[in-house]
Amino acid sequence: MKKIILAIAFCSLSAISCSAQHIIPLEDTYTYIGSEGGLLGDRDYVYVKDVNNLRDKFVGTWKGLYDLKSYEVVITPRTTDDGELKEDELLLRYKITDINGVVENTLNLPDDSPFVLKNGYMNESQGYVFSYIGRDVACGQNGWVFTQVYGDNKEKLQFFLSVEGENYPECTTGAAVQILPTESMELIKQ
Repeated sequence: MKKIILAIAFCSLSAISCSAQHIIPLEDTYTYIGSEGGLLGDRDYVYVKDVNNLRDKFVGTWKGLYDLKSYEVVITPRTTDDGELKEDELLLRYKITDINGVVENTLNLPDDSPFVLKNGYMNESQGYVFSYIGRDVACGQNGWVFTQVYGDNKEKLQFFLSVEGENYPECTTGAAVQILPTESMELIKQ
């Protein structure tokens, strides 16, 4: 009898905790941007879940040339959970080189580095948008990196930075030169 009561109690608690979790499909996140309460709204726990496996097409290493620079972009999946918001997301690291050598390399930085692109969302065209800050964030290296996978075999990635360009009082040198392309470039999956 004791086992039956414990089993019923466990099932009841499981049902309560499952019903408290609200799932938002990854492809719907753009509809919450700017809304009151954001993703959480008035809910205690939300899971932004990649229910349709849309992240997979972005994951991998992408390479391309733009404005006499070589770009290597590595996109990886990650799931975070802070107790209120569980989120399937993507991380973006990059390496940029020119004829003089390495311009910037974030490939080996840890996930929590501010220079690893994250805090993104899937937009209405199922592209992925990453929050971006560069090393000279105080002088305008900030904005949103837009990515979109396309091609017959999903082997091409459109990539560009939409500069927010906010300058902070700490900036004493004037506007920073942007190292990411501000016009659309094409990267090829490796």
